[in-house]
Order: sequence, then C-alpha cells, then structure tokens
Amino acid sequence: MLIQFNFKNFKSFKNETTLDMTATSITEHPYNLITFDDGEKYIKTAAIYGANNSGKSSVIEAFEFMKTWVMDSFKNASNDENIPLKRFAFDNNSKNKPAEFEVFFRFKKEEYQYGFSLDNKKIYEEWLYIKNNNGKFIPLFEREGSNITCDSKKLKGANNFIPMVKDKTLFLSIISNANIPYAKDVLNWFGLTMVLDYGNVSSEKVLSEFTPDIENINYQNKLLSFLNDIDIDIKGIIVEKNLINDKPKYKIYTKHLIEGTNKYYNLPLSQESSGTQKMFSLFYFLESVLDLGFTLFIDELDSKLHPLLLRRILTMFHNENINKDSGQLIYATHDNYTLTRDIFRRDQIWFVEKDKHAVSSLYSLAEYKLEDDKKVRKDASYNKDYLLGKYGAIPILRGYDMWGDENGKVK
Repeated sequence: MLIQFNFKNFKSFKNETTLDMTATSITEHPYNLITFDDGEKYIKTAAIYGANNSGKSSVIEAFEFMKTWVMDSFKNASNDENIPLKRFAFDNNSKNKPAEFEVFFRFKKEEYQYGFSLDNKKIYEEWLYIKNNNGKFIPLFEREGSNITCDSKKLKGANNFIPMVKDKTLFLSIISNANIPYAKDVLNWFGLTMVLDYGNVSSEKVLSEFTPDIENINYQNKLLSFLNDIDIDIKGIIVEKNLINDKPKYKIYTKHLIEGTNKYYNLPLSQESSGTQKMFSLFYFLESVLDLGFTLFIDELDSKLHPLLLRRILTMFHNENINKDSGQLIYATHDNYTLTRDIFRRDQIWFVEKDKHAVSSLYSLAEYKLEDDKKVRKDASYNKDYLLGKYGAIPILRGYDMWGDENGKVK
C-alpha cells in the first residue's frame, strides 16, 4: 500500500512534489479510509484533476519511471544507452541537476522508505530504510556515488554484490534479484503496483487485447457478472486459442441473444464498442487490486467510460465489503461528474496547475486556501466551484473566431 510518493525535477515538475495518501484529520467518509491497528489511516482513492498539458499525467509517469528503473536497471546496466529520464527542460540549472524519486509504503506488515537521485548518466544517491518497532526509520542501505553501506545483519550477503554496482544500476535491483531479504519484498511491491495509460492510443490498444485468465471459466463468469452489473448485456464469452510461434494467441467472441429467438450471435471482441473493450481489460486489473490489496495508477481512467461507470468503480474501492485488503486507486481525470462531496473526502481530490514559467505544482483540496485565506468547506460544491476557477488547475480560455480574419471580420 502506497503511503507517499515524492519526486523532483521530472518533466514539468521542477520542484519537490508530494502525492500523500495519508488521511488528514477531516471527518467525512470514514469508509474511504484504510485504517491499521496502530491508528494510521490512508485514503483508498485519489483523483488528480487539471487542465490539458498541466502535468497531471506526469505525476503518474513519474511513478512509472521510478518503477521501470527499479525493475529494469540491473538488466540494462551493460548497454550504452542513457537512462531514459526527462528532467525539467526550461531551466539550465534543473537540466544540470539530478532528478529525485522516493516512496513510502507498507508491504507484508513492514513499512519502507526507498528512493534515489539520478541523471541520464548515473545514480548519485540511493537509500532504503525500514521502520522499527519504535516507529523510526533505520537504514538498510545507503549509497552515495559508488560508496554503499549496508546493514549486514538485515541484508545478509548484500555486501558481496557491491562490486557489481555500475553507474546506472540501482543497488536494490541487484540485491533483490539475488533474493536478499527485505530487498526482494521491495522489488515485489514495485512489481505488483500497476500503471495503466488509457490516454495513449497505442497503450490502449495493447490493454484492450490484454486477456490473462480469459480461459478460466470462473474468471469468465465473474467478468460476465461485472459487465451485466454495469448494463453491458453479454450472455457469454467464447475463447479460441491458437499457437503462433509456440505462443498462445486468443480470439475472443461475445455472445448476444438474438431478439425473439433462442439463438445467439457471436461478435468478435474487436467489434464491440471501445468502452466495452476497455472494461474487458480493466476488469482484470480492478479484480487483482481489490482481491489482493495492490495499488493501481491509471491515466485517463474516465476515457470512453460513462460517468456512472466511473462512479461505480469508485464505489467498489470505497466499499469495505468489496475492497477488503486495502486496494488503492490513483488516477488522472477530467471527469467533473464524480467531483462531489458525496463521493470524495477533500484529501482525496488533487489538482495540478502549471504556472507561466511552465512549472507544475500538485496540491490537494484539503490543503488549498481560498482568496479569503480559508480552507474549502466540506459542504462546498466541489465540481461547480472547480469549473468556476476557485481551486485553479483549469484552462484559461481566450476568445478565438476560427471563421474570422485577423480583424475579427467574417470571411
């Protein structure tokens, strides 16, 4: 479960930025929270709003970059390519400084703090801490350049791998692949935390064809039940499996009852609406997160979905009888229908705004102060006030007549 994600000098985020899943002291919607025995509370969902090109997708991309380099830096260490990092480009000082990424999270009853700083050529710093019984974070390892110090008792055998570390390789990636205790769990947490991009056409096509477990009858039944529950009337699923170059390739058909008969028409999934195809793939990730308690990042979750379907998904995460294992959903959106006090707490609503210097900032509605220097009340009309510009993070629209000439006269 994600507690906090910090990053700096990534794309349009020049300054240190924090997405904090820790619940504030506000009292609305207690069922929207994950509560632990130690009294700590965290939000189950976070919605990120902002104008086009404001940087809201970059928040998710920042975590995706961090995850990717944790998972891949060990196997990519031997190639000559630069680290695929995009730092803030409109400031020479930022272009010459490293970017930073850090997460706080819980996994298998332990709480970790892990992070690193890097540029396109090398890792500058890296650190991994674990919280002890006294509530303090103690180092498992710390790295500065090529100098690495380890807790040899907790990370047994990790010191043997220090000579293998190269400029572009994360130490965590090396020792986790060697099954070093704690480090392996940290890598597994990153692997289980999923990132989906429904705003990218090519990514969306891949996701629409992503059909794990589709041969499993129990999975098909659950998928059908979900689709019928959201008013997608499909009576059955047919799966044809072919081997191409020893790899399974599936053709999926949906069964539709022909009106006035007892006969069915089998429609290729590729001919279903794009929204239905999206729900086909999205169901797998939703079920995994809700059943196993993972964290899921999604860019453009609301794309091609009716607002009532998005509301239904949020209700699933907030329902403690469905979300029994602390699953989390973090998503970027333009959907205004769900931006209401009957769905969200104020600390679940986040905004991204870009200033005149092309610098993006991220802030929550719970911390935002209005012009009178007062915080937003829990009985405010969030969606209406947002569109009125009271919270910022909206596009500034200027008059433009596409049919007029430079003097505004109709051509």
